[in-house]
Amino acid sequence: MDSLLGQQEIVIKPLGKTLKNLDQYIGATILGNGLVTLILDVGALL
Repeated sequence: MDSLLGQQEIVIKPLGKTLKNLDQYIGATILGNGLVTLILDVGALL
């Protein structure tokens, strides 16, 4: 990473039964603009 574009406080909700097998994600959130975004588990990617 070369730079940080911004920072937000978010609430991370756990993934449902259908997506719980995706080990690289810790959950999802809804951003201020209404987009649903998956949250990566950076530790699992290393």
